Amino acid sequence: MGIDGDKSVDFFLLLDNILAEQVHNLPSCPVLKNFQQTVERRSVDSLLFLLEDGSREVLQMSVGLLFYTLQKNITEAVDPSSPAEKARKLILYASHDVTLIPVLVALGTFDHKWPPYAADVTLELYEHRQSKEWFVRMSYHGEEQVVKGCRAGLCPLKEFLEVLSQYSVSPEEYNNLCSQMEGNQQTAS
Repeated sequence: MGIDGDKSVDFFLLLDNILAEQVHNLPSCPVLKNFQQTVERRSVDSLLFLLEDGSREVLQMSVGLLFYTLQKNITEAVDPSSPAEKARKLILYASHDVTLIPVLVALGTFDHKWPPYAADVTLELYEHRQSKEWFVRMSYHGEEQVVKGCRAGLCPLKEFLEVLSQYSVSPEEYNNLCSQMEGNQQTAS
């Protein structure tokens, strides 16, 4: 790529620039374009390294509060305690590509590719008309996914909530975990 060996490279920044230029039809650096796959691969590898290949504690720090909120909102949707909860049909969360990767890793659906621009994760809640059993369907960028711990794309709610519970942390648990990890970093220094 024409970068001296003693210089550090921020692959996240490079990839962000490459993708933004493409999406917005901006002129781009031909050298960077030639190295797009390498930059993407290094970005994915770097993020997976930071996530410690799916370490439970690191994933809890990354997605634990989101999963806690998802559990709470799904549970309220299944058994609403107020007319407002019963009337709610959509809950929308927004994030960046770098946030989607830990979500996909925790759910066991990450394909080792950087999320494309405007990628989305959709969770749909279904109730079977006769049995009244609840199910969750997850899709990523428009394609149905099979969440780890689920047998099919349409996952029984209990199984889906069990997957979320592996990484879900309440705000109090998050603060405790954060303090523990800070203490571990200071001890390691």
